[in-house]
Amino acid sequence: MSPAVRRRLSRIARIMIPVSILAIILATVSTVAFIEVSSQPWFCGSCHIMKPYYQSWTKSSHRDVPCIKCHIAPGVKAEAMKKIQAANMVVKYFTGTATTRPWAEMEDAACLRSGCHTDRLISGKVDFKGVQFDHTAHLGQMRNGMQLHCTSCHSQIVQGTHIAVTENTCFLCHFKGRPAGQPIGGCIGCHPSPPVVTSPEGFVVNHPQYVKDRIDCLSCHNTVTQGAGTADQARCVSCHNEPARLAKFNDPAMLHQVHVSQHNVACIQCHTSLDHKIVSLTTNVQLDCNSCHKAVHQDVVRLYAGVGGHGVHQTPSSMYQARVSCVACHNSASKMPGHDTIQVASEAACMACHGIKYANVLPGWESQMERKVRLVQPVVAGAEAAAAQAPLRRRAAADSLLGEARANLEFVSAGKGAHNIVYADQLLRASLDLVRQAVKSAGLPYQVPRVDLGPAVSENGCLQCHLGVEQQKGVFQGRNFDHSAHVLRGGLECSACHTSFAQHGGITLASAASCDNCHHPAVQPAANCARCHAGPGGAPATTVTTRTGDFSHQRHLAANLECKACHTAPVMSAKNLNCDNCHAQHHTTQTACLSCHKGGALAKHKVKDHVLCAECHKTVPAIDRWSRPVCTVCHTDRVNHYPGRACETCHRIPPLGTARTAVPGRGRATTGKSP
Repeated sequence: MSPAVRRRLSRIARIMIPVSILAIILATVSTVAFIEVSSQPWFCGSCHIMKPYYQSWTKSSHRDVPCIKCHIAPGVKAEAMKKIQAANMVVKYFTGTATTRPWAEMEDAACLRSGCHTDRLISGKVDFKGVQFDHTAHLGQMRNGMQLHCTSCHSQIVQGTHIAVTENTCFLCHFKGRPAGQPIGGCIGCHPSPPVVTSPEGFVVNHPQYVKDRIDCLSCHNTVTQGAGTADQARCVSCHNEPARLAKFNDPAMLHQVHVSQHNVACIQCHTSLDHKIVSLTTNVQLDCNSCHKAVHQDVVRLYAGVGGHGVHQTPSSMYQARVSCVACHNSASKMPGHDTIQVASEAACMACHGIKYANVLPGWESQMERKVRLVQPVVAGAEAAAAQAPLRRRAAADSLLGEARANLEFVSAGKGAHNIVYADQLLRASLDLVRQAVKSAGLPYQVPRVDLGPAVSENGCLQCHLGVEQQKGVFQGRNFDHSAHVLRGGLECSACHTSFAQHGGITLASAASCDNCHHPAVQPAANCARCHAGPGGAPATTVTTRTGDFSHQRHLAANLECKACHTAPVMSAKNLNCDNCHAQHHTTQTACLSCHKGGALAKHKVKDHVLCAECHKTVPAIDRWSRPVCTVCHTDRVNHYPGRACETCHRIPPLGTARTAVPGRGRATTGKSP
């Protein structure tokens, strides 16, 4: 090589070496600067297609964590690969070839890196909205044939939130394709200790007690999902367009393996929504029996929901408002001709939830509603018969009203009033009102009879369980007790004698004497007694038999005597009353003793008892000699023996008080004709 060439190369080398070094330095600085700049969250948000994601990040719980901490797994290799991908995305963005649907896979290692969620696999139990969730079980084991990842549940973007829990993922895994009430893990698996809650309608739901009593969750929560969670093949086309891949749609195991286990694709990217929540009971049901029995249960469901009647407001049953489903009460198997088995309601279902105090409640509802239907039925039928005989113009005015009355009646009958006794009671009362309106508006020749349906159930909280109690009789503290006299005629509230609902079943009366505080204050005029006691002026119309004879209240009222003359508060009983207070002179030898003493004296006395009556009966000192009225007190069989004659006319009778000489039981002692 010539010296000139060597000199030329030397000059080039002297120029190129510094330039190369400078280029390397610039490239290094640029790379470091690019790495540093591209690692800043604001750089990610500089792309317009990334702005929604960036905005959601700024409002999330991870807003202080740089994007690369989550999107790049720990390690040089992972970081280098991500930077190359990021550079590629920048180039595509400036060349206009970038997709409008950015996609990023986040590895579990990024979440579990040191300083973040390192111990999540070890102590992974957390409380999420009252649900006990175990990260260890979900991330460390195969679940439903899939290996889950952090982003399986924590989606990258959820309706404006970043890396938040996508509850739909939980619901898809636990509920999709499962029988009602049998989610994966069971209800208690996620809700081991459901709390006591108060529903929007004000019902206190004691979940811990129900769990303790092993009440089936389906009793109240028979519908807890909304949506199907299906995976439509049309969604596949948004990512894939190769026929070979689309042909794999019917291989769910492979699809879950590739999308969930290998590529961390969020479930909601493929599946439609499936929500888990309390769903309101519907007023329209479709049963399996519907193929033969069209809408057979519609009246029952509508009555339970408190809708569909005429002349009344919507009044859903309290159990409907508490979301108690049909199977909660209809849980007893029974037989029906033409059916294998049917589920019927029983009071055992009532007691399973509410305890023994609800025994006989359901039978009471059923019998009382049937009784009320029987009372209203002839009234409606009678008005319909009268309308049928009326002129056409009058009939037209009544038909509509009577049609509504009939519809209400049949609604209660077909819907079984026990499903909603408050609404059923209102419907029956409305039927009677509609009949009265029809008769009045059309001038029908029909006298609407008075029908006693008892107190309105809607106005008395006690009757909503104890239906028909207003007609029951019983015994309290040895006294006969009739609810009808107190509730129906007296108009008393249950709280007048019973404790409040908080102390359900108690009685506020300390003893039978407590009744007198209400029943027997100072007696006012006779009308005061008539409030409870039947008969004119509150006095019995018939005579009352006492130990001494028949007593006529009416005879004493005719003599202008008031009740308080004999009945004084608070005892009010005249049992030990001394009639001598008024009838001072009636114990004489000439008074008709049998007008009070109705007989039986002979059986109570012996022959030797023929002594002066006053020695035993201190109140009759005036009985000091024999007379026909005195003799016939014992010898009642001689009342009609020579009536009007004195006994001593034929019989030798020793003076009163002298011992008799006859043998007891012979009928007559020393007797004989007078000389």
